Amino acid sequence: MRNKIIRTGSFIPETKITNFDLEKIMDTSDTWIRQRTGIESRYFSEAGATEMGYQSALKAMEGIDVESIDFLIVCTYTSDTFIPSCAHEIRAKLGIQRPIPAFDLNAACSGFVYGIHVADAMMKTGIYKRALVIGVDQNSRYLNFEDRSTSILFGDGAGAVILESSHEVGIVSSSIFSETDTSSSIVSRNTTQTNNPFLKVDSSDPNFKMEGSTVFKFAVKSFKQCVSLVMNQHDVNSDDIDFVVAHQANQRIIDTAAKMLRMPLEKFPTNLDKYGNTSAASIPIVLDELNRSGQLECGMKVILVAFGGGLSYGVSYLEW
Repeated sequence: MRNKIIRTGSFIPETKITNFDLEKIMDTSDTWIRQRTGIESRYFSEAGATEMGYQSALKAMEGIDVESIDFLIVCTYTSDTFIPSCAHEIRAKLGIQRPIPAFDLNAACSGFVYGIHVADAMMKTGIYKRALVIGVDQNSRYLNFEDRSTSILFGDGAGAVILESSHEVGIVSSSIFSETDTSSSIVSRNTTQTNNPFLKVDSSDPNFKMEGSTVFKFAVKSFKQCVSLVMNQHDVNSDDIDFVVAHQANQRIIDTAAKMLRMPLEKFPTNLDKYGNTSAASIPIVLDELNRSGQLECGMKVILVAFGGGLSYGVSYLEW
C-alpha cells in the first residue's frame, strides 16, 4: 500500500517586490542579489498564513468533496495565531463538518517534507484514506529590512497537496532528520509581550536572523546526503530520477548540490527567481507548477528534498 499525491494547488500573493524595489530602501542592487541568490522578485501578502493556505487548498481540492478529507496538516512557522492553529482556521474556512484531526507542524523550511512524512505514516495505519497537507509561510512579517543579507531572500506563498491511499504509484519512502543548531544560525524569536508581574520576558530583537555561510554549508551537505540516501536505499542512479524538487532557498545551493551529485541542472526545477524563498511553501508550489504544466507524468521518479531551521532536513521519494 502506498499513498500518492492526487491533487496540487498553490497561491502567490498579488504584491510583487522586485530587486529594484529593494534598491530604493537599502544598500543593495539587482545585480548583487541575482549574482548571489538567483532571485529577481518575490511576493508579499497583506493577508496572513490562514488565508494563503486556504486559497492553495481550494485549488488543490477542485473536484474533491471536503468531507472526504480525513485529516489536515499545515506546515508553517508563521501561523496567524497560536490558538487556534492555522490548520483549525483553514478547516473552518473550508467548511469541513466532520471532527477530523487538524494541526500545525513547524519544521521551518523543511516543513512540507516533514508534513508529507507524518501524513504518510498516519495513512499507513489504515485509519485515514485521504489527507490535505499545506505548506505556507508569511515570511515578510518577520523580516528586518535594514538587514540586506536576509530580507532580500524571502517571499510569501502557499502550496497544498491531497494525498490518497493507492495500490500503485505513490510515496516509496520518506526520511526526516535534525541536527542541533549550535551556532543559532537561523533564529526567529517569539516576541509575545507578557503582563505577568512574576516573570521577566525578553521580547527584544524580534527580527528573523540567519548566518548565511553556516546555513549554506549545512544546506549543501544535507541536500547531498538526502538524495544519496534515496539512491542507495532504492538502487537507483541519477539517470533514473526525473526530477529533484528542492527547497527553493538559493540558486547557488541547488547548483552546488547538483554538481556534487553529478546530475544535470535540468532535473532541478526552480522558481525562486520569481518567488524567492517561500519557506514551507516552496516545494508544493514547484510541484503544483510542474503538475499543472503537464511536466509530471505517471510513473516518473521524483525526489523532494528540504533543509531549514532547527536544523531540520528531510527527503521523500515518489513515483508520480
